[in-house]
Amino acid sequence: MSTPGTRLDGKSFVAQLKAENERYLAKLGEPPSIEVQGTSAASLAALLKMALKNEMEAAEIAAEWVATTPELEVKLALARHAGDEARHYQLLEERVRALGVPIADFDPLVPPSPVLTYLRGLATSVERVAAALVAREDMGGRRNAQFLKFLESLGQGEIARLYRETINPDEQRHHLVGCEILARLAVTPEAQQAARRAAQRLLEIGDQVRTTTMEKTGVPVVPGC
Repeated sequence: MSTPGTRLDGKSFVAQLKAENERYLAKLGEPPSIEVQGTSAASLAALLKMALKNEMEAAEIAAEWVATTPELEVKLALARHAGDEARHYQLLEERVRALGVPIADFDPLVPPSPVLTYLRGLATSVERVAAALVAREDMGGRRNAQFLKFLESLGQGEIARLYRETINPDEQRHHLVGCEILARLAVTPEAQQAARRAAQRLLEIGDQVRTTTMEKTGVPVVPGC
């Protein structure tokens, strides 16, 4: 791990950061065997609402940042990200409604999750990209891969297909774009330390939310963004 004053080029730093994130995310591993019979309709509905919340919060924060981001490359990436996440929300909402899940009074932004609250406090592009695009999208992709298997085990083939064909490929692309941009932004020891702190804290908060949700719902997986 690099320390303040260490000279790493941007690409080398991103490779190092990805390895550090990988060690943290490895604890997600494969979920325990899923006992479908123990999953209630209420638990599934709660998870689908969480999935909707994740997608809307990802769209919301990316859109908020567009206006306060000076770098054109980052501004455009955030705008595309916001559009993709909004599209995910709309596609997922259609399928959730088709299942009969009541969402007429559901507001995905109330209350804001701990992850959204944390992201709103990040002021620099290097922190924002490291946390939201590099770390969060990597974490979200892993969780969605598990969530997809969970949906398939429940016979929810249409929603599983949405994750397989649209949401998960998009999240992987967001992550890769974030890595490319971060390699160009994080070129000083100070910027690299800021990026590392932002990514690590995002993963810590995301893990706390995951644990709390699993305890409340009793299911072995949670959806990502």
